[in-house]
Amino acid sequence: MTRVTATEFKNNIGAFSDAAMSEPVIITSHQRDRLVLLSADEYRRLTALTEGVTAQDKDRVARGLERHRSTILELAKR
Repeated sequence: MTRVTATEFKNNIGAFSDAAMSEPVIITSHQRDRLVLLSADEYRRLTALTEGVTAQDKDRVARGLERHRSTILELAKR
């Protein structure tokens, strides 16, 4: 994956837009990941993965998240 600052992205939007056609481009701000630029095809592929999600699937994911809540919160602080 390509990682660029917001300023680099702004100054070279065409090049990074082209790069996003083949891999996600992470845009950072103040040394933190802020945005991810990806192709429309990749976005559609990712969002299509959720179309067949059932209530049972959502419950299973929610239980897993709750089980790992403290770890997730600790990682989010980093």
